[in-house]
Formats: sequence, structure tokens, C-alpha cells
Amino acid sequence: MGKIEKLRKYRKSWENELWAKGWLAPDDSTANTVAEAYCKVCRSFLRAHVTDLKRHAKTKIHSDNMVQLNPMKKDQSVLSNIVKISNEQKIIDLKLAVYVSTHTSIMSVDHLGEILKVLGKGTALANLKLHRTKCSSLIQNVIAPTLLEELVQDIGTNYYSLIIDESTDVSVFKYLCLCIKYFSSKTESIIIKYLGIIEVVNCSADSLYDCICNYMQVIGLNLSKLIGIGTDGANNLCGKYHSLFTNLKQKSPNLQIVRCICHSLNNAVSKASESFPSTIDYLCREVYNWFHISPKRRDEYKQMFDLLNSGLNKKFHNFHQISGTRWLARSFVVNTILEHWLELKTHFSLMVKKEKCYASRIIHEMLHDDTNYLYLIIIKPILQELNSLNLTFQKNFVDLGMSYDDICCLFIFLAKKIIKESVVSKGFEYIYNNINNDSVYRHSSNCDYGVGYNQSIININLSQEKKSNVQTQAFNFIKQLLYEIKKRLPDNIEFFKKMKLFSPTLCLCQLHVNFIDLPFVNLFLKPSEIVLIETQWEKLTTVTWKMYLNEKQLNDANLFWPKVYNYKDAGGNFAFRELSEFVLKGLSLPSSNAVVERVFSIMNTVKTKSRNRINANMLDALLRIKTTFISTKTCCTEFVPPKSMYDKFNSEMYNKKNDVNTIINNVESLDNDFNDELILI
Repeated sequence: MGKIEKLRKYRKSWENELWAKGWLAPDDSTANTVAEAYCKVCRSFLRAHVTDLKRHAKTKIHSDNMVQLNPMKKDQSVLSNIVKISNEQKIIDLKLAVYVSTHTSIMSVDHLGEILKVLGKGTALANLKLHRTKCSSLIQNVIAPTLLEELVQDIGTNYYSLIIDESTDVSVFKYLCLCIKYFSSKTESIIIKYLGIIEVVNCSADSLYDCICNYMQVIGLNLSKLIGIGTDGANNLCGKYHSLFTNLKQKSPNLQIVRCICHSLNNAVSKASESFPSTIDYLCREVYNWFHISPKRRDEYKQMFDLLNSGLNKKFHNFHQISGTRWLARSFVVNTILEHWLELKTHFSLMVKKEKCYASRIIHEMLHDDTNYLYLIIIKPILQELNSLNLTFQKNFVDLGMSYDDICCLFIFLAKKIIKESVVSKGFEYIYNNINNDSVYRHSSNCDYGVGYNQSIININLSQEKKSNVQTQAFNFIKQLLYEIKKRLPDNIEFFKKMKLFSPTLCLCQLHVNFIDLPFVNLFLKPSEIVLIETQWEKLTTVTWKMYLNEKQLNDANLFWPKVYNYKDAGGNFAFRELSEFVLKGLSLPSSNAVVERVFSIMNTVKTKSRNRINANMLDALLRIKTTFISTKTCCTEFVPPKSMYDKFNSEMYNKKNDVNTIINNVESLDNDFNDELILI
């Protein structure tokens, strides 16, 4: 016999419960004799069982009826469950998110948060609730946007330059990187900062122009304030007839272009190196390849090196890999091979008998060919000078007073080797204008190939034919290098020659140039402004600047002019404000493209093979946070969240999309908050 189901009595107290409020009522006994409860919203009879009543409250029909009856009910229910986070807790979350974005992967915050909760019992850390979804939202929608807003506010209406380059990441997405150089009134200095990356597919001039215009419109920067762009020399970026530069010049007619001198020097020496035999390149590459994958070979060579240099204070150096795109990087390769020349000859004399392989035999033959040694001896000082100038221009802020002199010194250094002394004595301008004149060159046998070559040729038994061949190829290399430098650097040389006039050494001289002879006067100034600024220029030498500035500031234009900008006379007026604004506009022009290359280096450490699903929004946010600390020379430990970050730290941060990339790329962004997963490729 089955169990008799017991009907329970309706309780009036249920109507005051949160789950039953507003809809539960006792049934009408005349209408229904089985059920003892009634839903006023659904107009249905129910058993007076708490389980049944709660189950009914969760049904879709009941929920929809409740919303229709009172549309605000749903919002009120959500609002009643909101937990307010204190500013103290927000600071903890923001600082941890900054630490994660700067030093580690986002996935690690899952474990880091749990460890800190255990260690922080009895403190605010005990309430820590930070995992990868929340951390990703903080990075993308709170921290990075705030940093961008602060940057745009700092730029304001000031004039600025863009430094531009393209690169492809590990997952074969192409990005256009933008860095910005401007004068900051807030910090009283010229600043170079990361502005953003734009994902691109088509790299034509028109496509890149549209991307930049859209991006600048979204972030709120005025393209009419753009005064200069720095590029690597690619035709689509700086071509004469149709390029990104020509398109941007339509919006900013006085736009100046500066081709990266680092790229130009590298391309010049790479082209000139074709004058040398291919054996030089092969030797530099294969010596490294011989050792880098074999610990046994390196150990054998190290033992032999120590034996040959026993009692001598000669340091062992590892061999460097040559770069496929940076010819100037071979300076380190050449130096190391020359330092180890005797040891390498001895080692491969043994290896050719022991290994009996083709590679060891070829390297052995090249090392015993004295012409290869002479080629490297000739190349070494030239590469060192080129590399030194290259490193100078890789700095963010180049001393404009020295930059032009450095370029001239390099040109004269090369010219002295192969051009007649009577021509060299006439100075840089004359040499530069006569590079294509064959009559100014010496004969290859009378050229100066350096002290190292002169000492080595005495001790080497070489036939006259081979000696003549080495001299001819060395002559052609230096001549071609001079030609390539002149071909690739005319705009740069003229640009830095003009910018030298802004150097404090020349500005503060009593016989300084006339104001009208300064660069960009007719481009950056209105006719009505010239009279006032010319007066300030003439008054500049009347101030005893040594009383206000230190020696470093008096020798560096990037430090000197910001101080002049804020200098006040006895009446409390800015005595040189208009003049310094004009000069600072010129100093805001880029000097090289190195800062963008550094951003791409950071990008390659952020987006790796194991983190190849980081999307453009997250990548941009991570780069912004990392580069901000680098440019300000601070670290995450010194980070103090501004008030605007507290305001953005709310539930809406989970729903926001990155408007910049959505508009520019015109693609549907992924809904996944965390794109840091492992994919094998």
C-alpha cells in the first residue's frame, strides 16, 4: 500500500520572505480544495510546500511575469546584491594588476592571489578577490585607458611629432606602432612616449593614413598639430610622390620628415659590403654555427684557448651570431674573430683531421687565407666608427650640437683613407659635394687602410697580385660607403646642420646668427610673431645663465630650452616664452626611429610562442603600462593609482570594449576576457 501524501497548511509568515514577497497569497478555499497557496502574478494554484513555492519562484514564466508587472524589480534585485569595494581594496587590486602586467603573465595571478590571501590573514589582503578575468579587465579597461587619457591631456594643444614603424608579431599579425615626441609643460621637458599600436593588414600609404587618422580622432589628438614624422625610410612611409608622409602633409602643410639615421647607416654599409668577397660573410656566420649547438666543441676550444694563453691575461669571449637585417651588428662578430684568430687557426687545424667534415675544412682554409684576415682588419675600425655613430643616434634625446659634428667626422674619417689630402683639407662641404668626382681619389695602392693593415702586411707573405686585389676591394668598399652615405643621408645632414643652431653653445654666443637664419622660422611662425620673437632672441645673451643653470643644462639643448621656457624677469613675466615655444617646437622633431624598435623588442617579450593568443587590445594595454614605467624611469612599486582609476573600477569594466581597435580594425572583438592561453604552433 502506497504512502499517503500529506498536505501541509499555508503559513502567513511566508509572504514576508524575500523569495515570496509580492506574489504569494493564500488560496480561495471555494475555488480550489487541493492547493493551499496562490500566485497572484501567474494566477495559478500551488501546493503549500516551501520547496514547490521556491521552485515556482525560479521558473522563467514567473520571472518574466514579475518583470512585466514591475520592470524595475530586476534592477532593484541586482542593485541589492552589489558589494561596494573600498578604495583601499581597489589600490591593492590595481597595484597587483600593474605588477602582473609589468613582470609576469596574467594567468599567474590566479595562484598569486590565493597565496597573498593566506599570507595576509588579518589584513586587507585577506579579502583579496583578484583572478585573471578581473585582472585582464583592470589592465585593459581601467589602467591602460587612464594612462592614455593622461598622455593626451599632457599633450593638450602642444605641437608634436610621430615616430612610426611596422612589424609582425609571432602569430603573424602586422602592427603599426606609433610613438610621440612633444614638450610637456607638466614635467618641463621634452618627452618621447609610446602612443599605441594599430593592427593593419594592408600597408599601403592610403591604408596607413586612414588608420592613423581614425586612431588620432578616437583618442582626441589634433592632426593639424603634427609637425614631424620619423620613419625608417620605407617608400610607403616617406616616398616623395605618394606615401604616408605626402598624405599627412595635406592635413599639416608644414610637416617635416626625418628618416632614421640608424637605418640609413645600416643600409649604406650593407650595400657597400657587396664589394668584399662572400667568404667574409661565410666565415663570420659559420664560426658561430660551429660552436653554438655543441657544448663538446666549445669545451674543447676553451681548453685549447686556455693552453695557448697560459700565463697571459687574455679574456675568452663567446662568438656572436650575425644579424640578417643589421649589418652594423657584425662589428662585434668581426672583433671577436680577430681576437681569436690564432686560436681559431690552431683549433680548426686539429678539427679538420678529427671531424673530417666539409664545414671544418672550408673554415680551416679560410682561416689560413691571409687575405681574409686583411679584409677583417680593414673593416674593423670602419665598423667601429659606424657603430659608435649608430649607438649615438639610438638615444631618445640626441645632443643636436654634437650630432651634425659626428656625421661630419665620420664622413671625413672615411674620406681621409681614399681621398687626396688637398681635397680633404678643404673641409666637409667640399668633400661631400665631390664624392662622385673620380679625380679626387687616390690610387688604391696609396690609400690609408689603417695601422692594423700596415702592420699586418709587413708580417704576411702575400703575392703582389693578392695584395693589389685586397687593396682594390677595400678601396671600392670605402668609396661605395661614402657614396651610399651621401645618397641616403642628404636630408638628415641638412636637418642636423640647421638644428645645431639651437645648441646653447651657439645661442648664447655674443655673435650668434641672426634670427632670420634660424631653421623653420618661415614654417613655424606667423609674420606677426616674428618681431616679438626676434627681440627675445637678441635679449637671450643679456641674461647671465650660469647663475640659474648648471653646466649640463648649458650644454644640452633638450635641457636648456625648457628652463628658458619658464624663466621670469624681475616683473614676474615670462621673458622668453614665445621664443622658447618656437625652439621647443623644432626640438620636438624626431632624431631617429630607435624608440619604436625598442617597443617592438618589448612586444616580442610579451607576445611569445606560448602566449600567442594575446589580442591587439591586451597587447596595446600591456605595452602602454610597461613603456610608461620605462619612460618615467620608475617601477610598479612606485605606482600610485590616480582618482580617475577608482572611478573606472566598477562593474562596467567587464562589459567595455576597446573602442580604438574596434573602430580602426572594423572587426568584431572577441568576448573572451582572457586571451593568454597556451597554443602550440
